Amino acid sequence: MKGKHWIQNLVFALLGLSLVYGTFSNLSFKEVGTILKQGDYIMVIPVLFTSVAVILFRAWRWKLLYRAAGRNEPSALLFHALSFGYLVNFAIPRLGELTRAALLKEQRKVPLNLSLSTIVFERLSDFVALLILVAAAFVLESISGKGMLHQFTNTATWNQSQLLIWGSILILVVGLLCWLIYLKRKMLGAWLAELIEHFRELLRLKERGLFLVYTLGIWTGFYLMTFLWVFLFPESAHLGWYACFQVMILGVIARTLPIHAGSAGAYHFVVSQAFILLGIDDHHAKALALIIHGFQSILTLVLGTASYIWLLFYRK
Repeated sequence: MKGKHWIQNLVFALLGLSLVYGTFSNLSFKEVGTILKQGDYIMVIPVLFTSVAVILFRAWRWKLLYRAAGRNEPSALLFHALSFGYLVNFAIPRLGELTRAALLKEQRKVPLNLSLSTIVFERLSDFVALLILVAAAFVLESISGKGMLHQFTNTATWNQSQLLIWGSILILVVGLLCWLIYLKRKMLGAWLAELIEHFRELLRLKERGLFLVYTLGIWTGFYLMTFLWVFLFPESAHLGWYACFQVMILGVIARTLPIHAGSAGAYHFVVSQAFILLGIDDHHAKALALIIHGFQSILTLVLGTASYIWLLFYRK
């Protein structure tokens, strides 16, 4: 299992590096440096507050799920567990979720399966929200006649050899997972049964309205974290709310890939291409992608490290 996980991390790390190289290989870093110096960095302040607000909304939403299971976990602990989990994800994708669950077990004696069920529940909620937003984006695009998303999906087509390689990798990973599940079927059966039972408890959530409010706050924050940055340069300040909505959708999809350093490479490629399709010149488009991802990366490192220190001194 450790070997499979190592191979998976290596494959996605190489994918990220190749995308970083492909995005910036023909770029004049001297010109990008000049462009970065011309930015209006006052926008860092509202983006910072928005980014922290998103984590707060996530912590409060997570607290609701624990409350539905009959537990009242401290908001501060949940906030710092989330922040530290993001830091772990930054280094090793998907490990942050397990880290969160382990922290709650260590600090508050929360059953591991209960925490994992809350994490799965919130992930599924965000996945459904993303599907709704993607569908809405394509509907709005059809109505408005502006086809940036269609252009992006058309220009992002893969050739047959690429499809064959990644299809083979996917089949291999799925096959390994099925084999491991078969070998551990008795142990996993009991574990999954308990996980599903906790999940059913969460489906009976009474505070659904508040859960939806927090989810709306999270996705509004995601949008603002793209929208506010376009005012960094005069060349992109003309982009409207809908253009930023499209970029946000593509950026979130890119971030779902289990690539190290916050989907580095995938995010830069997708977002820069989106800005280019919206009429932004190549250098400003890539500078924007670099800044948006870079700021979130720095914030993840700073908040995650601060949360780790806080957790060291936390008392149950």
